[in-house]
Amino acid sequence: MNKPSKIGLYIARIHQTSDRIFLRKLKENNLADLNPSQGRVLFALRENDMISIQQLADRTSLSNSTLTVVLDKLENKDLIERVHSKEDRRKYLIKLKEKFFEAFDIYFGIVLEMSQIYYEGFSSEEIEELEKKLLIILDNLEKQEK
Repeated sequence: MNKPSKIGLYIARIHQTSDRIFLRKLKENNLADLNPSQGRVLFALRENDMISIQQLADRTSLSNSTLTVVLDKLENKDLIERVHSKEDRRKYLIKLKEKFFEAFDIYFGIVLEMSQIYYEGFSSEEIEELEKKLLIILDNLEKQEK
């Protein structure tokens, strides 16, 4: 390739514009105090709660320090609680609280809306192909990061 590609610029602009729309939708649904890192944690916990902080860090690709801050905020919002593991009292597990499910349902609805915005005008095949190519780019970047 003899000239620089514009993919970095496009990805940055997509990210910024997407964030603005997403944050607006969160605000419209009284979830403005949730941020993208918290959303990632919500999705990971929805799949499987009662997991350790380390397992959650692995699933979300968040550092332990970032995850601790996110969990503190979610706990302050009464969405989760930390409970001692029965097998190892030194280890905490993350447990979902009832209020979590209400917030998650709204959050998930916004995520679905965003997907509709992203893929407007795309066929199913085009969506599948785009996601495959983006996954290759992500894999390339993650290899370089290591």
